[in-house]
Amino acid sequence: MPDEELRGHMVVVGNDALTQRLAGDLAKLYQERVVVVVPEPQQEHGPQLVALHRDTGPITVIAGRRPDEPTLRQAGVADADALAIVLDDDQAVTAAALTARGINPHVRLALRVHSTPLGKRLRRLLDRPDAPTTVASASQTAAPALVSSALPDQDQVIAVHNGTCTVVSTVLPAGSRKPEPGPGVPGAEIAVAVLAEDGDLLLPDTEQWEPPEDQQVTLVTLRHHQEAPTPEATRAWSRMGTVLRSFFSRKLQVAAAGLATVVALLTVLTWQLTGTNLGLSLYLVLLDLSSAGNPAFGQPVARQVLQIVTMFTGMLILGLVAAIVLDSVGAVRPGDRPRRVRRTMNNHVVLIGIGSAGTAVVSRLVDMRRPVVVVERNPEARNLAAVRARGVPVVLGEFTRDEVWRAARGDRASAVMALTNNDSANLQAVLFARERRPDVPVVLRLFDEGFARTVFKALREAHPNSRTRSRSVSYLAAPAFAAAMVGRRVLAAIPARREILLLAEVTVTAGDALAGQTVKGAFRPGDWRVVAVRQRGQNADWNPDQARHLQADDRVVVVATRAGLGRLLRRTDAPQQAAERIPGQPTGPDRTTAADQAAATDQAAAADQADAETSPSSASSA
Repeated sequence: MPDEELRGHMVVVGNDALTQRLAGDLAKLYQERVVVVVPEPQQEHGPQLVALHRDTGPITVIAGRRPDEPTLRQAGVADADALAIVLDDDQAVTAAALTARGINPHVRLALRVHSTPLGKRLRRLLDRPDAPTTVASASQTAAPALVSSALPDQDQVIAVHNGTCTVVSTVLPAGSRKPEPGPGVPGAEIAVAVLAEDGDLLLPDTEQWEPPEDQQVTLVTLRHHQEAPTPEATRAWSRMGTVLRSFFSRKLQVAAAGLATVVALLTVLTWQLTGTNLGLSLYLVLLDLSSAGNPAFGQPVARQVLQIVTMFTGMLILGLVAAIVLDSVGAVRPGDRPRRVRRTMNNHVVLIGIGSAGTAVVSRLVDMRRPVVVVERNPEARNLAAVRARGVPVVLGEFTRDEVWRAARGDRASAVMALTNNDSANLQAVLFARERRPDVPVVLRLFDEGFARTVFKALREAHPNSRTRSRSVSYLAAPAFAAAMVGRRVLAAIPARREILLLAEVTVTAGDALAGQTVKGAFRPGDWRVVAVRQRGQNADWNPDQARHLQADDRVVVVATRAGLGRLLRRTDAPQQAAERIPGQPTGPDRTTAADQAAATDQAAAADQADAETSPSSASSA
C-alpha cells in the first residue's frame, strides 16, 4: 500500500496524447500529485509519458503494466482523490473503472468512453453522491470548437441550464468606438476576447481597453438567452414527434408532407366546386384517392378533371406507403450504398479522416445541416459505415491526389479540415489544398506545440488573407477531464484563433479566490471572469450586478483561460509535491527511474509551460 505522502493524489491511466496533456495540466496548473499508469510505453505517446516525471515535476510513472487490481493498488487508488481512465478501448475502461470502484468506493472517476449508451449505463452504475462519476468522449467534447473554427459565419451555441449562450464575433473597423453596454447590464453581451493582428487579448478589462485607431479588431462576446419553460403538453407532443421521426427517413417525411399538402388542396378545391361541406369534400377526395369507384357522371367538367388528378395522386400515395413499409423494416437505407458527391455540391466542408474526432465533427455538421464531404484513405475504416448511414458522401483515396480533390469538389469547398491523428499527414493535406486554392480556409489537427506554431506562422505569412486554424483534440478535451477530477464541470471550449477560453461551472467555497469578493472584484483580467451567479434553489443570474457579493455555496459560471481555470480550481489543501517513489514498487523494465526519465524528451512540456505563464494555445494534439 502507498505511504502517507501519496494520499489525496490523482491517478491517470492512458497511453495517448490526452493522457499526456491531462497529467501535465494536473501537475502544472492544478499543482496536484499525479501517478500515471502507461500500459504500452513503446506505443503512441508512451515515450513522452515516460518522460513526464523529469519535465513536469510531481508525476510518478508506472510503465508497462495494464490497469488491473495490483497495478491500481500500486498506483495508490485506494487513497487517491480522483482517477481518470482515458484509454481508447471502452472495454478496458469499463473493467478498470469497476475494479477501481471496488478498491476505493469514494474516489472520483473521470472516464473516456466512446459509446454513448455504454457511458450512460456506466455513470448510473458507478455514480455516488460522495464520489461522482463523469463520463465523456474526448472527440465529442472537442467537436463544437473544431466546427466553430471551420465555420466562422456560424455562431457557437452552448446549452447552459435553462438557456443558451451564443459566442458572437464582431469586426470593429479601425477607429471605431467600443460597444456599449458592458458587464453588469442585464441582457448585455460580455466581452471575452479581442483579436488583433498585433496580438490577441483574452478576457480584457473593457473599462480600460480602447479599440486601436490604426487597425480593425474582432471582438468576441458572450450573449445569454433565457428560454421559457416548455409546457408539459408541448413536451409530450415533441417526444411523440421525435419517436415518429425515428421510424422514417427525412426524404419520406418530406414526401409525406408534400402529399398531405396536395390532399388538403384537393379537398379545398372539391369544397369550392361542389358546394359541399369540408368533411364531405375530404371524404370524396379520399374515395377518389383509393379509386373506390363513384365516377363523376353528370358532374361539371372541372369536377371530372379534379377526380382524375385525385386518382393519380392516390397512386403516388400507394408508392409512398410501400416506401414507408420498406424503410421501417430496414429494407431501404441511405447507408446501403455509397452516396456520390453531387456535381452541384458547393459551399461544403471537406473533412479528411474519420477517426473518433472526424466522426464527431461529421455528426455535428450533419445536425447543423451543413453539407460535408468526407475523404478517407482506408476503405475498412471503423467509422465508415456510420458516416455513410448519416447520408454523408465519402471519397476513398489519398487527399493529395488530384482525382480525389476533384471528386470531393475541393475547388468549391467553404473549408478544409484535416483531422487525422498524424501531424505530417494533416500538414500535407493542408499544403495541397492551399496549392490548389490559396484562399481556402483550413483547420488542421496538430499535437506538437512547437511544430504547430511554426506551421501556423508559415501559413499565415504565405497566405495572409486566408483563414488558418490549428486545433488539438487533447488540448480542447483535457480541461474538462481535469475539472471533473477536482469536482467541477467545464461546459464548453470557446476557440479564439489559436487560443481557447473555457466556460466552466464552479462552486464558491470558503477561503477560495471568489469567496467574499464582489463580481467585479473577483474579475482577473487575462485569467477569469464571473458571468453568472446562481444561489441554491434559484435560477442563474446572468451578467450579474458588479457589486454583488459572492458567498460560499454560490454556484457561478466563469469564462477562464486554461491556465486561469487551473489557478482558480487549485486546491488549497492539495498534497505536498514531495514523494517521488511508491514504496514496494519494483525497479527494472516495468518501472521508470529518474535516470531513465531524464534521458527521454517531451515536446509538449515547453508548450504547457508557456500556456501556464501567458495564455492558452489551441494548436497541438493528436
